[in-house]
Amino acid sequence: MSGRVVLAGGYRPAGRHEVFKNRRVCGTSVLDESLLVETSGGVRNAVITLRRRGLQPPLRPRRIVLDNRDCAFRPHVQAVSLGSEVLLKNSDPILHTVHARLGDQTLFNVGLPKWREVRKVLDRAGAIRIDCGVLHTWMSAVIVVSTSPYLAVTDQDGRFSVGPLPAGDYRLEVWHERLGTRGATVVVGEGTDTFLEVAYALP
Repeated sequence: MSGRVVLAGGYRPAGRHEVFKNRRVCGTSVLDESLLVETSGGVRNAVITLRRRGLQPPLRPRRIVLDNRDCAFRPHVQAVSLGSEVLLKNSDPILHTVHARLGDQTLFNVGLPKWREVRKVLDRAGAIRIDCGVLHTWMSAVIVVSTSPYLAVTDQDGRFSVGPLPAGDYRLEVWHERLGTRGATVVVGEGTDTFLEVAYALP
């Protein structure tokens, strides 16, 4: 399955966060990645989850990296199956922290000088929100941990691809940190390539 996530009304320019600490390293401002829309309306960093009705396929845990680079978390949004492992690292010459929360509960809070790397297993499902606790208040990231193996994050044009998928009925969920959640029922046929466009409007 492939598709595209768009914002009705088209392009919205991204804002910037003012930097007030470690400007020698970070500069005076950092891009606000919470809503990135390209010129034809494609929405970046939306998470696509598909769940097959009546059947729970095996999960596909994998290893991912969350880096602190240029005073921002890279990448800003990731999506993985339950049980995946994240490597936390810091490519900047200054101290950062990775404070991960699920709702109001702290999952981990790790100090990362440049030389340190830490691995964490993601064993709780949900949208894990991450920030930096050393007054780098502009820094944020999200890791969506799912009980489904069928996941994708939209690219810079708002496009995604998931699969191959076995034929059947699926529940599709699209999640975006600023725009919220959309859902739909999708039927995937044998040997067919289903294309779906999901449209958001600004709240």
